[in-house]
Amino acid sequence: MDITPKTFHFCLPRILDELVSCSFVSIDFEFSGIACSSNGPNSKASTLQDRYTEVKESADKYRIVQIGLTICHEDTESGTYILKPYNLYLNPIIDRRLEVGRDMCFQSGAVEFLLENKFCMNSLYSDGVHYLSREEETIAIARAAERYGRTSVRKVIDVKETEHDSLAFLEAVRYLVDGWLALGEAREAYLNIPPPKRYTASRKPKVMPSVLNNFQKRLVHQLIEVEYPSLVTISRPAFIQVIDYDEDREKAIQEQRMARAQERVWKQIGFRWIVEALSGGDLSHLDPFCFGSIMNSSTAVEAQVSLHRFSEKLQQRLKTHRPVLVGHNLFTDVVYLYRCFFGPLPDKLEEFQAIVHDMFPILMDTKYMATHDCGSITPKSSLSEINDNLLHIKTPKISVHKQHSKYNSQRIDHEAGYDSLLTAQIFIKLSAQLRDGGISKLPDPVELKGQSDNTGLNATTLAVPEGLKDSVEKKSAARKEPLKTPTSTKLGTRFDALDVEEINDQVESMALKSRKSSSSVDVTRKVANGELIPRRGAEFWKVYGNKLRVFGTEERVWNVV
Repeated sequence: MDITPKTFHFCLPRILDELVSCSFVSIDFEFSGIACSSNGPNSKASTLQDRYTEVKESADKYRIVQIGLTICHEDTESGTYILKPYNLYLNPIIDRRLEVGRDMCFQSGAVEFLLENKFCMNSLYSDGVHYLSREEETIAIARAAERYGRTSVRKVIDVKETEHDSLAFLEAVRYLVDGWLALGEAREAYLNIPPPKRYTASRKPKVMPSVLNNFQKRLVHQLIEVEYPSLVTISRPAFIQVIDYDEDREKAIQEQRMARAQERVWKQIGFRWIVEALSGGDLSHLDPFCFGSIMNSSTAVEAQVSLHRFSEKLQQRLKTHRPVLVGHNLFTDVVYLYRCFFGPLPDKLEEFQAIVHDMFPILMDTKYMATHDCGSITPKSSLSEINDNLLHIKTPKISVHKQHSKYNSQRIDHEAGYDSLLTAQIFIKLSAQLRDGGISKLPDPVELKGQSDNTGLNATTLAVPEGLKDSVEKKSAARKEPLKTPTSTKLGTRFDALDVEEINDQVESMALKSRKSSSSVDVTRKVANGELIPRRGAEFWKVYGNKLRVFGTEERVWNVV
């Protein structure tokens, strides 16, 4: 499903509701530029810190331009995973009224790649969803407070001695203001500059125009602020109105202006609301009325007496039920994600690691899962290659929701939504395959009867070659054996040789959530048969959780714990 500015407000509450009850979320990004490694074919491998520094510098310069998000729900009764892929462009334009600047840089190689894969530059700006980072939000609020507050008083007027026309205009304004003040209590409650047409020529200076332009309005504002502290100005379409300063009135006006400015800022936050929900962030400023269309149909939160109460309940659930975040080559994604939606990156990888783990307690990198036992060899591990190697695997069952069927009939490689769908599909299949310690090597793809299904989502019958029948039957029989409950962090599998760090108890406490209830015995059987993803507490999560593949570095793996 494509999300545009017109449909975002419809999709936002539904996505937030789905995040509470989903099993996991897979993401994929397209960038305006990426880090270019300085390592040559014969150069020494860099460290993780070196690679992080390279990606950090790139994320400071370039931006995410397209986002793919696939939300997965698990139906334990049927053993099916229902996928809902979303695709959207990320608009870099910020509302100019917020007075926050944002640079947009493109790398020539990245542009060439995007255009080759049917990326529409026009859609980036015309159909892209807006966003505002935490850092930019803070700047916008601070500038609004500075603009609407009376805390700093101007000391001089921005006019040079050589600007004779401007000086003459200011002198005419002084003449009008001084004359008005000289009337004392007999004067009117306000003074209009320029005066209305009914005023006689003697009261209106010759250099005073009938209508003020923006430059002249600015001069009047500055003059009153600098030379008449007991007065304030109000801008009108064709003139400036001068009135006495009233502290209570000015405070109320300032609060109203700040409230409007904050509303503009919160509307600009856009896609960051979803990122905040994924990371356990603050959603308190999200308008509760956006949930009006889903309160009675929510699958995560029961209907409440008011929208405010429903919003509070949903936000509480999002903080305590953060989904597993899945990606392919996730190291680069999380660096760009943080820089784009939160703010500046720390210099040290250790500091960033602590931040990421706090925001996303469970990260799953399908690139690591697919290459966990590759040794010192760097294998082919692109998304499409791994997907092709898994096409013959038909369990667990995977279904795409009928309202998200865009990719059922077309393959759009390197569109973020499509790639996030492939990532979700790969994660489901690998999770079932690696449930009891893993397999040493994924088999090569086998030929399918009938038309080829590049996405692997359709239930096409397999034509298994004779040479593979024995191995397939052995694997099928092995799946019927019950799983052994792990008793220690030393794995009774081929991963014994690995120095596996145990993920904190957060992994065990964050179970994959099921949309429909099913008996624990039946679920255990399905997990053992590879029909469902491993449950909480399984060794699977300790072996593969929070390990991100980073080829080209000495460490080769980033342990986010």
